[in-house]
Amino acid sequence: MKKLFLVMPFLLIVAACNQAAAPVDPSVITARSEAWEEALNAKDVDGVAALYTDDARLMPPNAEMSIGQDGVRAAFGGMIDAGLSADLTSAEASVSGDIAYNLGNYKLMAGEDVVDVGKYMEIWHRGSDGEWRIANDIWNSDKPPVPMQGKKKRERKHKGMGMSHVMILHEVKDAEHWLAAWSGEDSRHDLFKANGAKGVHTFQSADNPNLTGLVIGVKDMDALNAMLQSEEGQAAAAEDGVIAESIQVLTEKK
Repeated sequence: MKKLFLVMPFLLIVAACNQAAAPVDPSVITARSEAWEEALNAKDVDGVAALYTDDARLMPPNAEMSIGQDGVRAAFGGMIDAGLSADLTSAEASVSGDIAYNLGNYKLMAGEDVVDVGKYMEIWHRGSDGEWRIANDIWNSDKPPVPMQGKKKRERKHKGMGMSHVMILHEVKDAEHWLAAWSGEDSRHDLFKANGAKGVHTFQSADNPNLTGLVIGVKDMDALNAMLQSEEGQAAAAEDGVIAESIQVLTEKK
C-alpha cells in the first residue's frame, strides 16, 4: 500500500505533462498583422494604436525609441499624414504561451510609387482579455543612408568657417512636373530651407530633360540628412516623380 501512495504522485505529474496545452496556430498573429496593415492603409490611426500595448516600445529607423500610445500615434499618424501606405509580407511567425513574434518585409508606398523597402520584427503579447497586441516593434530600411559629412566639416560649419555644398543627381518621370514642385508658393525650397539648407539651385540636362539635379548650400547637414531619410522627404520625392534608384549624392571636397 505504501508503494502505491509513492507511485500515485508520479503518475499525476506524467498525466499533467501529457495534457499540456496544444501549440497556438501562428496564423492568429499574421491575421493581426494584416489588421495592422489594413488600419494604416485606411488612415485609421486609432485602429493602428489599438493593436499595441499601452507600454509598447517602437524602434523606428534613424530615430530614438519611443514608449507608449503617444509614440505609436506620432509614428504612424505621421505616415498617414504623409500619404503613405504599407505592404507587409510575413516571413515567419511563432507562438509560445502568451508571447509571439512575427518577422517579415515591408514596402512603404506613396500612391503607386515605392518610397522605402525594409524588414520588421514584431513581438506580440496576449493580454488578460485574450487579445494579442504588439509589445515591441522594430523596422529598418534596406536602402543605404544618405552620405554624411565628416566630423571635421560639421565642426567647421558650427564654427562659422564656411558653408558646405551637396549635389544630388537623379532622373525623374516628368521634368516639367518636377520643376513645377520647385516654383511658386509652398515649393520644395521651403521644405529644404526648413531642414538645414540655406539655398537650393535646380539643374536640368539639355540632352536628357528628365536628368535633373540639385546643388544645395547646407548650413546643417544633420537636419538635411534627417529630412531626406524621413517619410516626409521620401514621400515628397515620390510625389515629384524622382526615380529612387537613380539618385546619386556628391559631397563637396575642399
